[in-house]
Amino acid sequence: MNITFIGNCQAVSLCFYFQQLLNKPNHNVSWVLYGEEFKQHIGNNGWSVKCKNKIIDYESSIKRVKNSDIIIYQNIDINKSLFSNTNTLQEIKKSSCKLIQIPSIYLIYNDFDNSIKELINRENINNVDIKLSNILYQFKDMNLMLTVNHPKTFLFLEIVKILCDLLNLNFFTDQQYNKFLEKENYMELP
Repeated sequence: MNITFIGNCQAVSLCFYFQQLLNKPNHNVSWVLYGEEFKQHIGNNGWSVKCKNKIIDYESSIKRVKNSDIIIYQNIDINKSLFSNTNTLQEIKKSSCKLIQIPSIYLIYNDFDNSIKELINRENINNVDIKLSNILYQFKDMNLMLTVNHPKTFLFLEIVKILCDLLNLNFFTDQQYNKFLEKENYMELP
């Protein structure tokens, strides 16, 4: 099964967790670069090296998208990405490929109510498959973010859990889950 993630550092991080979850010969989990503007964040050292199978060449990215069984993506403005948007993905994916859209997370805890309203608005406009606003409301008393756009490990794992439910996959064992939670920034995002 070919699972492809497309999006910002949040998608790179989710790809890493899926690589840990599905570290099996019959699963190939990759992240593809959606546009040149994000290339600066993908280096040979630092947090992004944890995610393996990163595809940063445009032609290879399109080829990967066309051969994917599952695509988990953030809708990126067409001015920044020619293919990371619902319309183009619908056109170029194979017919059996399942598309799952996730929102880009941006949350200001000092202005939680307005920030959540903006997130809900983006979720509704983009018709996302996973409503992160629900998770943020459910755990409103916990700060789930490292920065305004970098989630803590707990939030990433909550998203992975929902994705596993959608895809009928087993989630991490308690031991694996607790290992990740030992660090609130397991990905070491800046």
